[in-house]
Amino acid sequence: MIFGDKWVPRDTFEPVVVGREEDVYLVTEELYELHNNRKQLKGQLSSTYYRLTIPFAPHMFGSGKTTFCINYLELIRRLSETSLSSFASDSSKKAFLDRLKDSAFLYVDLRELGRTDPEERSLKWAIFYLLYNSACLRSGFEEPDPEECFEIFKLRTDMLIEKIREVLNMRTDQFLLVVFDEVGALDESYDEFDFERTQDGEVFPYNDFFEIVRELCNENNLFVIVVGKSEGLRIKNSVAFGPRVLLHFISLSPLRSSNLIEFLEKSHLKGQVQSRVCDILCSPSFSVNELAEALLESTGGVPGLLTRAVNMLLNYVQTRGQSFGSKDECLSCMKEDGFRRNCSEPFVQHMSTSDEDKKSEFGILLMMALYHTPFKVDDALNSECYLFDAVNEMGLYRYPIDHDTFQVLIPKLFIRNLNKASSFSILEKIFLGSLKLEPVDCFFSSRCRVFEGIVAIRLILMLSSKVRNAFRELLFQLSAIFKEMKLPISEPSPLDYMRSVGVSESRSESNKKQKIYGSNEWNKIIHEALYFDKVYISVDTNSHSPDIMFKLQSLVESKVLIVGVACKGRWKSERFGWSDIVEEAKKFLVPIHDQVLSNAPDKNHCMLIVVSTKLAFNVSRELGDQSRCYSSGMSIESESFTIPSNCELVILCERDVEMLIDKEVLNGLEKAFSSDRPLFGDFGPDLLRRVRHSFLSWQ
Repeated sequence: MIFGDKWVPRDTFEPVVVGREEDVYLVTEELYELHNNRKQLKGQLSSTYYRLTIPFAPHMFGSGKTTFCINYLELIRRLSETSLSSFASDSSKKAFLDRLKDSAFLYVDLRELGRTDPEERSLKWAIFYLLYNSACLRSGFEEPDPEECFEIFKLRTDMLIEKIREVLNMRTDQFLLVVFDEVGALDESYDEFDFERTQDGEVFPYNDFFEIVRELCNENNLFVIVVGKSEGLRIKNSVAFGPRVLLHFISLSPLRSSNLIEFLEKSHLKGQVQSRVCDILCSPSFSVNELAEALLESTGGVPGLLTRAVNMLLNYVQTRGQSFGSKDECLSCMKEDGFRRNCSEPFVQHMSTSDEDKKSEFGILLMMALYHTPFKVDDALNSECYLFDAVNEMGLYRYPIDHDTFQVLIPKLFIRNLNKASSFSILEKIFLGSLKLEPVDCFFSSRCRVFEGIVAIRLILMLSSKVRNAFRELLFQLSAIFKEMKLPISEPSPLDYMRSVGVSESRSESNKKQKIYGSNEWNKIIHEALYFDKVYISVDTNSHSPDIMFKLQSLVESKVLIVGVACKGRWKSERFGWSDIVEEAKKFLVPIHDQVLSNAPDKNHCMLIVVSTKLAFNVSRELGDQSRCYSSGMSIESESFTIPSNCELVILCERDVEMLIDKEVLNGLEKAFSSDRPLFGDFGPDLLRRVRHSFLSWQ
């Protein structure tokens, strides 16, 4: 069998719907709001606060939106005693939920709009016909005649719903749930219907569509969910939907590890023999838990990617005629170019062919994903950059944190193919490479991690730039070893964790509790640093020195410089003094010298750079308000500390720190992270745009 055939994705199994508890709760809550406030919607009661809320979930391909809405009624029946039990604790909500479980259901695919071919060129008529046609087909009737339907309904909503109830044989008090799917079809309908036009001739078909939905929601016992992915939907046009209409955005959750295990164990192959998917993929030495872990790492828990990936693994196993014998065998299979390409192909093409404005937004979204920066829906909807639309249009996934707060998630299956695109800059490739190394769990979960990540990327770009810059010239002047390294370095490197190892605790002379690496641990860390071209950042916040570590290899001679960066004193009230500096140097330079450098004194060297925005007065005075390098054998007399051989300690004055981090960016970060547990309120697109502009200045 040729290589290409191995990864032809076939739909060989029936996946189950899992992990939708939060989504079901949110949608049910919004439908209850419509039920509870329909009189205000009709204008029968006055209310200055209420606006109709329609659950609306524009998502990337494969987020599970269609599967969710088709299975919604079954899900609320299944979850009514578990995740919906708190919702039903109120008697009125329980009565509503009981009626909702008994709803009639209509599904309308808006991609069928063109099939109606209305002579009247009326979107309202086309929507009405699709609704009535769905009811007829659901009841086993033939497809209705469009002209006859038009004559009967006359575009009157009440007559349409009355006829639908008759066809479905519904009770007068029975709920009717209507799902409009693939709302993005309106993007391609500009020439098919007579849409309302603005004074300057612009057309906004979504305004027309949601006005029709508003009319439908005036009908008693009728509920609407709208889902789909759209390129043209601009949320700022929502003002045209009317004062009583508000689209409430529901972002479907990615699946968690436990969900994936359930997904694999309950999914079966199609056909006469209902074999479990996990039994086919896993041998006794390879558990379903390990498979779920590998799939979560690769797909981010995105249902469409997950289903596609499992299909390809099943096809491969069936082609070979045997299960995977180990997790490593399965992982190596998932890392093949053919697997990644075929799995992510539907998602990647749009991103790699976007225009320059979209690529600029893409860079911001990459940083948001790397730094795990949340954004508020309302903030995004009101921003000029249309961030909410950018996420949808680029096929990215919004990870819901709470009711109206999200993070950008970029599954690893996307990243390798995106990283190969020649259209992306070096900066985007560093972001993508860093995301590829990141596990699913949040890494940049604190202000320190964000600051250190920005410092690390600035250092990468400065040292790899072919353009001379002031910071690199400063290091040349300060450090004899650095000058010998024959920069620029050849290839920019992505970020990575400093390797997780065991940590022992001790107490310094000042009785400050600190975490230090033991002898064997340093050997492991430095061994990896010497052989892998990555920039490492410590796993724990403020626990070790250095915060950042990377290797510089001379292009001419066989010299290696291990560079550590200690980012200290950013937002603490107390300033960074000599005892703090020496403590950092002892934690890094001394064990590096004793365990590594002494074995190869002519080849290996080590430098610690202290980056502090708040140096103590006595430190600044002794430095003469200038950066300084303490080389091998030099002493910091006030602390009785001598720099070990083949080592250097560089202390940056505050003026030179601003060469590394632009003052505007530094001020923005200090404002954003003004507390120990920041809410990221000011750390959003505007600040990230300034950061990105600062990065690009070194390319």
